[in-house]
Amino acid sequence: MTRAAPSLRRRARSFAFETVPPYWFGGDPWRTRFFDAFSSLLPIGERLFIDSMRRTAADLGDPELDALVAEFAHQEGVHGREHRRYNDRLRVQGYDLDGWDRSQKATVNRIARIADPRIPLAITVAFEHVTASMGQAILAHDLLAEADPEMKAFWEWHSAEEIEHKGAAFEVYTRAGGGPDLRRVVMAWCLFILGIRMGRRFAHMLRRERKLFDRAAWRHGVRFLFGQKGLARLMAPDFQAFFARGFHPWKDDTYGLVEAWEVGAVRRERRPEIGN
Repeated sequence: MTRAAPSLRRRARSFAFETVPPYWFGGDPWRTRFFDAFSSLLPIGERLFIDSMRRTAADLGDPELDALVAEFAHQEGVHGREHRRYNDRLRVQGYDLDGWDRSQKATVNRIARIADPRIPLAITVAFEHVTASMGQAILAHDLLAEADPEMKAFWEWHSAEEIEHKGAAFEVYTRAGGGPDLRRVVMAWCLFILGIRMGRRFAHMLRRERKLFDRAAWRHGVRFLFGQKGLARLMAPDFQAFFARGFHPWKDDTYGLVEAWEVGAVRRERRPEIGN
């Protein structure tokens, strides 16, 4: 492999989503539904990512790469399980995730049938960059400070592992002969599709709750995305880097965020209950 891959840890995580209030992000419907809409896309997407990695790595015959893919698949498999449990909250709240899933599965099945395995893999590379960039912003700037503690713990765990395995798909893609032109075109397509699918789900949630035209909610949302430390502004440099010819995720060493998160998570788990 071109660079030393960071070790990927297998963490046994399970979250008490049943304890989470409906508007879990500081009582704000906009920020809550932004993350809820994103989560609704992930289980099916993560299945595609695992399959595209395994399909390509199997043809390369590199035991070290096989081991990296196995650890990636384990982390993403646990993510998928927890996101499905997370999404079950939305079903209880009356959202038709099954209908959304059918549409998304149809698209994913068409992608999986593409003859050139580098194209599904380039899609994996693109979305892994999105999740890693989002994770870096979340952990570096404590963007979930106002969130319900259980959801904060969930998204920070997800963020840490996305950072940890952020170069795995790119490494397989490079070894399979994938180049910068294909990944740039695919990234542009992925951002377009993500905007449409996530935007529709997000808008549907707010419309159903009569919050779509709530000015206060949108003020929070615009500030969250485009404020001085807004999510979109924090992620922008990562996307500029992605389109550079010599880009590789492992060149941007953000693994200190994972280490700091891990130390904090362990401290929280060991904190005694009040009154004990």
